Formats: sequence, structure tokens, C-alpha cells
Amino acid sequence: MNQRLIGRNNGGFTTCLVLRADPSGTLTLANAGHIAPYLNGAELFTSNGLPLGLTPDASYPETNHSLAPDEQLTLITDGVLEARNKTGELFGFDRTAAISTKSAQEIAQTAQFFGQDDDITALTLTRHGVDGAPSTQYATPILSPS
Repeated sequence: MNQRLIGRNNGGFTTCLVLRADPSGTLTLANAGHIAPYLNGAELFTSNGLPLGLTPDASYPETNHSLAPDEQLTLITDGVLEARNKTGELFGFDRTAAISTKSAQEIAQTAQFFGQDDDITALTLTRHGVDGAPSTQYATPILSPS
């Protein structure tokens, strides 16, 4: 993906987080400058590479974690962190961590009501069931007002 985006971003870049969740609860992540996911309300450590499209020599090391039964993994876009209220205050990391155990829909709506300034996407994964298959809930991206 990085190679394909070199020279195509008009001077910009693209953040990306690739996640593989196995039924056993094993999580494999590669992060290209994206916001780290939250595991049960705490930021999950991921090795972080440069955003995509900046340099052809970028590397994206994988990080492994385990998702135990009933644990929740939450992924968000920067539109949640960067929501701004009428006084210009950012929603920020502390507020995001505080709501990261809520449903994806609640997270997206909370950021939107705070003051949507960018697109907002939230995704939650919880490992449930006898077979350990993850349950996924997502909030439809909410595009910023034009």
C-alpha cells in the first residue's frame, strides 16, 4: 500500500492501521501513523511506522497482542480526537479513552455532538462465544459538514 501511494497524495499522507483478529484471540497489528486502538479503555501499544505515501523505505513492524474473552478492542479515526467544541477545544485523548469502552455508535455520536470537525469512524470488537469468534460493531462513518 505504501508503494502505491508514493507520489499520489498531492503532498499529503494517509494513516492506516491493519489488524488481523484470529478466533483464538490473537491480534496482529501494523500501524502506519494511525491512532492506536484501545483495549478495555487503555491505549494499546503498537509499533508505529510512518504514514503511507511519504517514503518508499518505510517499514511497518507487526505488533502482537491477545484479546481475551469479553475484552473489547476499539478502533477510531482522528475525527473523534479532533472533534472541537464551539470554543475550539479538542475532544482529545483523555475524553476518547474515557468513552472507548462504549459502543461504536455511542463513541461516534459523542464526538459528533461535541463538535464534529472531520469524518468520524468507530469500530469495536469483543471476543464472545464458545468458538471464540469476535463480535463486531461499527458506526457508519459520519462525514463532516460541508
